[in-house]
Amino acid sequence: MSNFFRSRFFIGIAIFTALVLVLMMVSTVDRKKTSFISNAVGIVVSPTQKLFWGIGSGVSGFFEKFKDMKEYKIRYEQDEEKLKKLEDGTRELYKLQSENERLRNLLGLKESNVQLDMIGAEVIAKDSGNWYSTFIIDRGTADEVSKKDVVITNDGLVGYIYEVGKTWCKVISIIDSKSAVGAVVERTNDRAVVEGDLKFMEDGLCKMSYISKGATVIVGDFVETSGLGGIYPEGLLIGKIKSLGTDSQGLYNEAVIKTAVDFERIKEVMIIRKKGE
Repeated sequence: MSNFFRSRFFIGIAIFTALVLVLMMVSTVDRKKTSFISNAVGIVVSPTQKLFWGIGSGVSGFFEKFKDMKEYKIRYEQDEEKLKKLEDGTRELYKLQSENERLRNLLGLKESNVQLDMIGAEVIAKDSGNWYSTFIIDRGTADEVSKKDVVITNDGLVGYIYEVGKTWCKVISIIDSKSAVGAVVERTNDRAVVEGDLKFMEDGLCKMSYISKGATVIVGDFVETSGLGGIYPEGLLIGKIKSLGTDSQGLYNEAVIKTAVDFERIKEVMIIRKKGE
């Protein structure tokens, strides 16, 4: 029995009973006379209440912030989707404007050269590498296109057709190492030959050979087709002189030509068809 009264269970019951009695006494005593007891109880209870209140507020605040984070994430994803659609639309608009500009230029080229029989074409394949040294376009014998028809853009000379199918043809450009064009310097009327060169082709450039030692050409002079050689008509812009030098034998001057056409970004071209053939 004595062990029972010393047990933790008994001690707990005794403390609980004493607290109940104290509370009952407090509830029956005048409010003013219980201020000391209330204060004492408050001193004991307040830290515990404050602790649990803080924990409760913290948990509530955490879940509120978690809810806000989810809402922010949803709004962020929605805004990202809107931005992506806007960017896609802008890119598509720019693409259409760029294509429209190129086609308008080609149409203007055709209208300003009514004496030439020209037809538009689109590039459908190209050789490996960055430069359009040879490529395929979507016109052929069904469009009355034939070998050695000249290919141009609004910017200038591209090359000529060297192989034709019914609905396609292959173009060799002036930067290809197998290409050669009779040329003339517009300002001085000095004649030479513009050739493709493996060394310069990697940069989308050409070489102009056989310039007379007495020629007064300078960097920046424009170079056109001379009409000699049997393929290209006279007066098509090839490009302009980028630098000058002499050949390995020292017999002629040479020049590097910056082509008028951007051979890295050809999309549409015009074919000059030979009349009566």
